[in-house]
Amino acid sequence: MRTDHRTAAAAEPGIASVAVADDMITVSGSVDAAQAGADVEVFVSGAQSSATAADAKSFGRAVAGADGAFSVQGARVDATGTDQLFGQFTLAVGGVAVGTPHFADDLRFTAPNTAPFPQVLDKKGLQVQMSDDAESLGVQHAAINLDLAKIMLNKKTSEQNITFASGGTDYYFDAAAVAALDTQIKAVSDNGTLVNLIVLLYRHDNEPNSAANILIHPDASREAGAGPVYGFNTVTDEGIRYTTAAMEFIASRWARPDEKFGRAVGFIVGNEVDAQWIWSNSGEKTIDQFLNGYSRALRVMSLASRKYYDKARTYTTLTQHWTVPAGGNSRRFYPARDVIDRLNAISKQGGDFPWFLAYHPYPQDLFKPDFWNDTRATDSVDTEMITFKNIEVLPQYLSSQELLYKGEPRRIILSEQGCHTPGAGSNLTLDAEKLQAACFAYAYYKIRFLPSIDSFILHRHVDHKLEGGLNLGLWAVDFSIDDPNAPLREKYSYNVFKYIDTARSLEVTDFAKSIIGIKDWADVIDGFDPTALDQRPITTTVGTRLDAVASGSRPLGSFDSGTDGWLPSDNVSSATAAGGVLQVADAPNTFAKQFRGVVRKFTATDAPRARGWLNAAVRIPSATGLGPDTIARITATTSSGRIVEGDAHVPADGRSHSVALQLPAAVAADRLAKVKVRIRGTGTSEPQNSFELDSVTQSDGVTRSQSPNVLMTAATDSADVVGSKLTVSITNLDMDVLQGAAQIPDDCGDFDVEPNGVTVPATPFGGVAKVTLQVTAVRGSHTTACVQLRDQIVKVPVTVPPPPEHLVYDFETDVQGWKAGAGVNSVARVTGFANGPGAPRGGAGALEATAAVAPATSSRTVGVTPSTPLDLSKATTVFVWMDSYGGAPGATGYVATFTLTAADGTTKTTTDPEFSPDSWNKLSIDVSQWASRAAVTSVQVSFAAVGTTYPNWSAKFQVDDLGYFTN
Repeated sequence: MRTDHRTAAAAEPGIASVAVADDMITVSGSVDAAQAGADVEVFVSGAQSSATAADAKSFGRAVAGADGAFSVQGARVDATGTDQLFGQFTLAVGGVAVGTPHFADDLRFTAPNTAPFPQVLDKKGLQVQMSDDAESLGVQHAAINLDLAKIMLNKKTSEQNITFASGGTDYYFDAAAVAALDTQIKAVSDNGTLVNLIVLLYRHDNEPNSAANILIHPDASREAGAGPVYGFNTVTDEGIRYTTAAMEFIASRWARPDEKFGRAVGFIVGNEVDAQWIWSNSGEKTIDQFLNGYSRALRVMSLASRKYYDKARTYTTLTQHWTVPAGGNSRRFYPARDVIDRLNAISKQGGDFPWFLAYHPYPQDLFKPDFWNDTRATDSVDTEMITFKNIEVLPQYLSSQELLYKGEPRRIILSEQGCHTPGAGSNLTLDAEKLQAACFAYAYYKIRFLPSIDSFILHRHVDHKLEGGLNLGLWAVDFSIDDPNAPLREKYSYNVFKYIDTARSLEVTDFAKSIIGIKDWADVIDGFDPTALDQRPITTTVGTRLDAVASGSRPLGSFDSGTDGWLPSDNVSSATAAGGVLQVADAPNTFAKQFRGVVRKFTATDAPRARGWLNAAVRIPSATGLGPDTIARITATTSSGRIVEGDAHVPADGRSHSVALQLPAAVAADRLAKVKVRIRGTGTSEPQNSFELDSVTQSDGVTRSQSPNVLMTAATDSADVVGSKLTVSITNLDMDVLQGAAQIPDDCGDFDVEPNGVTVPATPFGGVAKVTLQVTAVRGSHTTACVQLRDQIVKVPVTVPPPPEHLVYDFETDVQGWKAGAGVNSVARVTGFANGPGAPRGGAGALEATAAVAPATSSRTVGVTPSTPLDLSKATTVFVWMDSYGGAPGATGYVATFTLTAADGTTKTTTDPEFSPDSWNKLSIDVSQWASRAAVTSVQVSFAAVGTTYPNWSAKFQVDDLGYFTN
């Protein structure tokens, strides 16, 4: 039998209820029988924890009845314009306080938004980075970070500021930052996804107009290791006013009934508050001290959100560390169970309110996705941790009588949890990706059949280079550019996530059973029902026609006099009609490969039948920066919820191209609910451009394509291009079969081939035709081939494999003679390390250097003196890979140096002044003209921070895969 740490609020004299109506507030309660008939007075002050009797003002008086009961009524909005919905009320008899402060706990007013809480198809969710991709994935629940200090200002800075009145005072918000959130939130919620906003605070030390220093808890620590997410200032009067205004603003904007800026239905207050030192930094506090302040922020968010939408849900957020905290300092880290118990007691004592739980049941070791082997997660409510393995313990605990709210358990969502892909993020293996996907599949199925949990929101969408070496995304990150989370490619988990809630569920998860060691999912999941997995229809993907001629057309979008109901959709900042076309402008920070475009929603009175063809005339300018291939997509959602979409390869040539999609017979009985027209490019650049939509029509028929509607790629099979095989892959996007001749003109592109004309085999929609040719000559940079289909020539990028690496030191067995140099205490071969990406660049081993404590800018060096000089006479380039810790206090950057010394004393050196910690960095030296490279007697690499005077920094760095190329 467990020990119960919880305390229920006793029925004591004092305020029992604060009921808030449209215009009036009624405060009721009781006093001791000995005080029956006495004059009682109710006071009200701000919700700040520092409020004293001197801060309170009289709200009203009454005479206690014979049974001690009293009721006081007063205006909801006081003379200063303050909405006392957010106040704390106290009671006094004869000037002596009775009971404890009480907050509004009975909301009787009519909110502007009273719509039912929206329903979705299933529990699948994602912390969304790319709204267009989230739609393709079928995401039903989303979590989006919202930094209050990024949008809120400490004063008016321009006429473009958004002004918001709260408590009789005007507050100001940055219009551009708010608009960026509008774009993100609306694109996701317009797809029917339930959006939860994670309400956070970060420092903005270099932004003097940010309200950060008012919003952040005054006791928050700035020392190294504290933060980076900060607690809310509910301590001071100014802090509570700004916090209230900020929370009112986000609720009023994203919970409004017309969903003009997007719809949010949930508000998660802070992050992992049981580990507050890091994720809700309020300085060192006992758990009661911390929760006294945090509970006020939680309550204000609950009141603010329900002021504008009466079904809004507010959540606290906790780690998987259930009875043993995440850290050893009890004034920085608390057991998650104790946080629940004490929040419950605080809530009930001050007027219970509907706070719910956003839990994070990561595996016990975030770097080990095989949670089924977690040893600290047991079936007891006294378990050390609650992870995916024993998640059912959480709803069991919350169903306890003393934890109920209005007789029901508090709701649970899983708002942040994920599965790591072991290995270096730049070099992930298929086996590692399958292990990540198996973790997700098992966890999702467990949650699917736990009715007491509302959603499973996966973290994260794309791997992040700065997440301490964790690779939690559905996409791998692009390590070739500086952006920390640019999407490179889909990982194995992508399609598992995409189809796990569809008719393909068992098909895409079958691989996982052997990894987990089971034969049937029902063996490990209570209530598993394979017939209940198909909850979401699979999108119907069809071929299109390009530059076809339509007949029997009816307009769905004509832009002579306005936008005709077409609005910005994914990744678009504006859509404006001008000159008879719709000009669609990209939102900032949109990757080339993301879809951006517009949408038209239809009502019951204007929705056309889902029959015939949809046609969009798209014009993409030639200088877009979108990469070699530009795709236009038409997506139609019908009244039954079915989705039909098709892609066409539209050239970026500044000309209007018609894309036509035929609606299948299966949806002919439906009407159109909405239509999207979007474009995308390729790659991870972030061009900010626009495209034009000339018209959108529905037609009875179209001719065959008049332009090639294909995607082409090409690759040689060797770095020695002349004589290699060039394979051209042609993907057919057209609804009609691709067939006929393809020519490789000699006067276009960088390649001459034999033969220069081939027959393309008959290839249906979605198929890939491959033709292989012999390269006889190359010109220029040998990066582009020209392929002629029909009478049109298409330039196709050619991928040439890198030359083979000749490794000299790979650290697969030992340190291979490397030694510590200046500023380094020791070196060792390691198979993993704490900083990102956490794994060797290649193979199983790397060299790790442990530096001495020294000024951060001091160079730390390791090196090797080969027993026999290295003969690099065949080398043209010598390279080494380096990684390191970051976090040097005050550092503005880091620098690495790579030096080769020959027997004659000459040296070759390269320096990387933009070295990136927590990732593998390649340092290369051109030795092609170095006459002494046949006898290299010394190799050294060094590392240091720059831009700081920090005197006592102890760092580690890693070295791997030193080798050379011969061409």
